[in-house]
Amino acid sequence: MAVSKKEIKAFVSGTHNLIDDELIPRDAASESLGWLTKDGRIELMYGRQAHGDEGTAGKMYGQHVGYKTDGTAVFFRKKDTIVQYLDGDTWTDIITGLTASDMTFTNYSSLAGNATYITSPDDGLFKIMTANPGSYADMYDSTKNFKGFSFIDKGRMMMWNTADDTTGLYGSHIDAQDSDVYTTVSAEALAAVETGTLAFKAGGSTRTCFAVEITDTSSGEVFSDNYDGTLTGDSGGTGTINYMTGAFTITGQTGAGTADYQWVDDNTDGVTDFTKSATRVAGEGFTVRQDAGGDAIKVVVPFDGSYFSFKANSVYKFTLNVDDTNPTNELFLTNVGVESLRSAVGTSSGIVFLNTGNPSKPVVNILERNPVGDNFNTRALFPQFKFENYTYSDVLVDSWDKFIIMGCKEDSNENNRLLMCDMREKTVDVAPYGIRTSCKDDGFLYGGDPVASTCYEMFTGFDDMGLNVQNVWTGSGDHYGKPDALKKTKKFRMRGKISPDQSIKVSVSRDNGEWQHVGTILGSGDYVDYNTSYAIGTIYIGQDTIGGGDSISAYTFLMELKVRLSKFRKRQIRFEAEGMGYCAMQSVTDWDIWEYENRVPKGYRTKQNVSLDGATTDEASPTY
Repeated sequence: MAVSKKEIKAFVSGTHNLIDDELIPRDAASESLGWLTKDGRIELMYGRQAHGDEGTAGKMYGQHVGYKTDGTAVFFRKKDTIVQYLDGDTWTDIITGLTASDMTFTNYSSLAGNATYITSPDDGLFKIMTANPGSYADMYDSTKNFKGFSFIDKGRMMMWNTADDTTGLYGSHIDAQDSDVYTTVSAEALAAVETGTLAFKAGGSTRTCFAVEITDTSSGEVFSDNYDGTLTGDSGGTGTINYMTGAFTITGQTGAGTADYQWVDDNTDGVTDFTKSATRVAGEGFTVRQDAGGDAIKVVVPFDGSYFSFKANSVYKFTLNVDDTNPTNELFLTNVGVESLRSAVGTSSGIVFLNTGNPSKPVVNILERNPVGDNFNTRALFPQFKFENYTYSDVLVDSWDKFIIMGCKEDSNENNRLLMCDMREKTVDVAPYGIRTSCKDDGFLYGGDPVASTCYEMFTGFDDMGLNVQNVWTGSGDHYGKPDALKKTKKFRMRGKISPDQSIKVSVSRDNGEWQHVGTILGSGDYVDYNTSYAIGTIYIGQDTIGGGDSISAYTFLMELKVRLSKFRKRQIRFEAEGMGYCAMQSVTDWDIWEYENRVPKGYRTKQNVSLDGATTDEASPTY
């Protein structure tokens, strides 16, 4: 009996690998790698390109973007034992001789300028003025602060997992940004304005300057601070200032002069001063205990006015009141937790974290404000995905575009997969990329390699560092709604978009059998409509027809693939892109379907007269 056709009109479900492939949506993947569910189609994921010079063996322990006052991005990274910044296309050393361990980076903007702070339990606390990324100050002072992981929020540094205390949460002074912490220098004598160093630095290595104004007394020209490391004269002259070191240059000036400026030392009532009075007053440093279970605080995430400390088996919630004198510190959740520093990320909706409180059943949870109450609750995300297929001992959780990205391991000692969890469409797809650190700028995602000293611009171009993007998409176990009947299909009709140099291998498996190559979709095929082209961007983000950046042309194809398949109860279809270039599948139709008797598929049939223990077949007929 002819059943005519069964059509997948759009691909919207992503990967459903938790339950049997016969029970998932017809358009879902039972497994997938390198294909992204997007706008009703599945498309081959974009590739990766090196961000800066490509490295050799090594590991990324931190990655960050700071910003100058004019908005210029400054990229930092911790590679092995070195902190570097990207100077053009070259990663340039800043701090050397560190331990090979994780570091946290955080930005802070104040009247004293834009700075990036770098901290770790092993190596201490460092400050870099982003206008002068090649210079730094070692801010660690055992009488003033600690070594640990940190971020700055509301003018205060929050620190945890310090070298000597893994279960305490620490807060610094609140930066007042006034004359209590800023020192003004007026008419400092300069022997020459052509080049020199301001005197403030001699008084303390942790000081930085700002609001610099240098006057050439011979010409009367005044050079004012642009707050981005440059000086501009009122007669058109130019100069530079290093806020960290105090070194300055004025082009074309040879006479003496004076300097007016301010300087600050963050270790005195600033964001790196964790001291407090015997009777603490508002705005000073503090320490709170979060000792339940005795396990270390892994990561702290600010959300909705509170700070949530994630440990291996519990979560604490710490809230400062408005006057900074009467905080609350509570054990908020038990039997949930995370494994590592990058296991949680704050979003506008809540804190998304990889919950490994039950190690055999990892779950992606979101901690969010209860919409009908005054408290918070947690719920599981993406219940259709089998997260236990991966391991998360070094997991990376971050937000990008509409996704939560999760770097994890599949049969590997290092991260080699990136889960793309679409918060808007509630889908999960798997990218074949291994990263353990990440940062974002202007909509772009950057990732750090776990085994090579290379950072990547992610989802850019159509090749993975010169190689084909590793990929496979395997569909559902489709029995056309008749699970007991045997069927045959004679044709597949497929529609999508493809670039001329790309091709897609199509394979079919019947009743969990071997994969049979049944045809190939060619970007150069006669079934490709070259009369209408689509501009496909070479980067994932952007406002072009599809994607952004430079564009290539892709074309619609509609092809009919005749197949010779024996009878089956269910069939699965598989796509594999074989070249470099864009391709996407928009619909698949099983055409000319015939239905036969309700029988077990041939490969599952056994001979009759089976012994009671099931071990012997073809016995004589039993008598009763």
